[in-house]
Amino acid sequence: AGAGSAAAAGPWRWVVVGDGPLRATLAGRTAGLPVLVAGRRDDVPDLLAAADVVVSTAAWEGQPIAVQEALRAGAALVATDVGGTREVTGEAAVLVPGGDAGAVADAVAGLLADPARRDALREAARARAAELPGPADVLAQLRGAYARR
Repeated sequence: AGAGSAAAAGPWRWVVVGDGPLRATLAGRTAGLPVLVAGRRDDVPDLLAAADVVVSTAAWEGQPIAVQEALRAGAALVATDVGGTREVTGEAAVLVPGGDAGAVADAVAGLLADPARRDALREAARARAAELPGPADVLAQLRGAYARR
């Protein structure tokens, strides 16, 4: 959260979910901070739904699956406006420029300080998710593409 914001002063915890070669480095760099590097999890939809704010700081996204999962979970979402993210989220997320950590922090702090805005984003996320293709739609699209080859 941004410096001087109410959210920065309040009790919060940043949970990083996922695995990869930088996990140990991240855990070391965040030791002593209110950051949990949770690693690979099988309950991601539950975590997304329980979060006050879900954040995606991708440097590039073609088809942002994690963003779609957050929308389906009805999450209040802050995401970098890179690749196909805007096309997926529509108006159902706070989008910030890629690579701008200050903009991410300000957006998160703003949402943490505004429960009504978070609730509105959650509602918009569920509505947007209902408009997106589901797994069956994607499978049908892929089968059609391969059938035409």
